[in-house]
Amino acid sequence: MAINEFFVTSRVDRWYVDNGVDSHGPYLSQRDAIADAIQAAEQTASNRKSTAVLLKMPGSNATVIWNSRQAMRDVESAKLNASA
Repeated sequence: MAINEFFVTSRVDRWYVDNGVDSHGPYLSQRDAIADAIQAAEQTASNRKSTAVLLKMPGSNATVIWNSRQAMRDVESAKLNASA
């Protein structure tokens, strides 16, 4: 299964969101970039294609900070808890 990945990265004291060959930004803060990446990921997520937001800091491996599969499980769990 293919995964649509949004990478939040820092370049020259600015934050960017990279998705494939597309780059969005600059953002003034990491928080703003992450929020925009999650919003874009939520809009593109589907049942057939998993979507993830990863934080990529220079000199380190990328870390998953949000993914559509977990978000869907969280929503279903909340629905079950609300009806109990």
